[in-house]
Amino acid sequence: MPFFKVRNKKILLITNFKVMFSSFKRTENFIKLKRAEACLRIAYSKPLVYFTVRDPYERVASFYKDKFQQHPAKYSLDSSLKWETPQKIFFPLLGLNNKTSNEEIREALLGTSFEMFIDMLAQCYHLDEHVNPQHWILNHPQYRFFKNLNVHEKQLSVFKIENLSHMSEFSYLTGFDSNVSMNSTKKLNADCSMNNEMLKKINSIYANDFKYYGYKLRITEPQTMDDSD
Repeated sequence: MPFFKVRNKKILLITNFKVMFSSFKRTENFIKLKRAEACLRIAYSKPLVYFTVRDPYERVASFYKDKFQQHPAKYSLDSSLKWETPQKIFFPLLGLNNKTSNEEIREALLGTSFEMFIDMLAQCYHLDEHVNPQHWILNHPQYRFFKNLNVHEKQLSVFKIENLSHMSEFSYLTGFDSNVSMNSTKKLNADCSMNNEMLKKINSIYANDFKYYGYKLRITEPQTMDDSD
């Protein structure tokens, strides 16, 4: 789970998958917590709570590059290859099942365009934390236990990972080295351009992430009638 305490400081960190989680996990003075422990610490220890967020468009593109391009191409087709849950939630939509060979799965993932991915995402974003809306981590509508972390607004500070001043302050307060990025997909060459319909789907899925954390919506162009009809 993407919760951490900062060693020797009364600070609790909350993030999401594809929002520097891998880098946090490899930071020596960040100690990973389960959600239950994080919830209890928030309730009884009253720590400062730092929540890192990411532009939803960039997060979606990073997930696609990682799980549909980088991971399938990276590993050889042997017994060591394990498909991850955030990939498996797409398998039924791709016509894949437990009888499908690893080679067929890899080809299906690599052959999925970004547009196809966004279309499937609209149908299954609720099934895995890698693609859940980011604000769900604070109050997850599908959890039975520890659904609401009950973070008081006076405890909570939000840091945008693409904002240099935010990350400079975050690094100063926590000791995090923002120059080190693990599991980065920036150098991966993949077409993640978005047309009008794709923007509509992303804007709808992550509407409250845009609203709550001040990210700018890419305005979709109005549809026009074809005068030739």
